[in-house]
Amino acid sequence: MKTPKHLKHKPIMEVANYDAIDGHRAKSTDAKCLSLGVAQWNGGLGTELSAKVWRMVDGRWSRQSEELPLNRVIDLATLICETKLHSDGKPLTSKGGFSVSKTESSALHDKILKIEFEKDNEFLDKSLKRLAKSLKALGY
Repeated sequence: MKTPKHLKHKPIMEVANYDAIDGHRAKSTDAKCLSLGVAQWNGGLGTELSAKVWRMVDGRWSRQSEELPLNRVIDLATLICETKLHSDGKPLTSKGGFSVSKTESSALHDKILKIEFEKDNEFLDKSLKRLAKSLKALGY
């Protein structure tokens, strides 16, 4: 499925048919495509970019589709990486003012993190390898 062009977020780049590759949800997800484009909160000639997950429910584009500024998308990816490292036994660290901490210390939460990261490892690995290749191509 292609990204809709008639709504407020104005897509420039897209991952069409995202529902075919949406991790363990593939083939049964409401996330139909991803896009990078001009944010819907821009007024007039605003050009701030945002990333958007386009969700479809009952044949209609959902109001629950998420749109985020690009730095927040990257920061969420960093949070996922740091959390995965922590669930593998690495200590939490602060990097350039980005300090990850636990909301509460709980053996149950630690167990949930470990189980869920292991369960989704195949899909997370695919996504992380894609990200790593793109970062390497950018010189990071």
